[in-house]
Amino acid sequence: MNQMNFLTKEYKNRLDIEEHFRKCLGIFVMIFLVLYAVSFGIGRIENSVQKKINIENAEIAGNNKRIKQLTLNSKKETNLGVKIEIIEDIFSQKNLRVSEIFRSLEGNVPKNVWIQSLVYEGKEVRIKGFSFKDKKSKSSEENAYYFEERMLDSELYRSVTLNYLKKSSKYGEKINEFEYVLVLE
Repeated sequence: MNQMNFLTKEYKNRLDIEEHFRKCLGIFVMIFLVLYAVSFGIGRIENSVQKKINIENAEIAGNNKRIKQLTLNSKKETNLGVKIEIIEDIFSQKNLRVSEIFRSLEGNVPKNVWIQSLVYEGKEVRIKGFSFKDKKSKSSEENAYYFEERMLDSELYRSVTLNYLKKSSKYGEKINEFEYVLVLE
């Protein structure tokens, strides 16, 4: 059986062009959809990355602020090496009364009590400092009172008087600041 084509050459060319146009349009739509999907995915990834960058920038800003504050705090402190040398000089002179005071403090200051200043005049010693809460059960107040008891037990002092004990905050911790007046025997 022979096939006969009744279409004219011009009509056949027109059908071929339409079919070619439909294929090109289909390819164009597919490429457009793929590019749109890629663009959408990249946009989502970019937003996610930008959020992470913003979080990191906020953390960096917070850390920079903390570093600046710590730098300012460290500038307020005097040279620790000089303090150590002075204390070593005092301890090497065992016959001085100040040396006895430091020795009693060395053995009697609890772990969570910090001494900020010590003023020695005649037979009176003024100690200012602060106490932290114990990790166990002792509160910062109990640590301050425990320090007082240990100073009384040292038998170096005739009396130990608490001038004040007040709640405060230091280095982000709740503390109790205190001042004791110790009278030497």
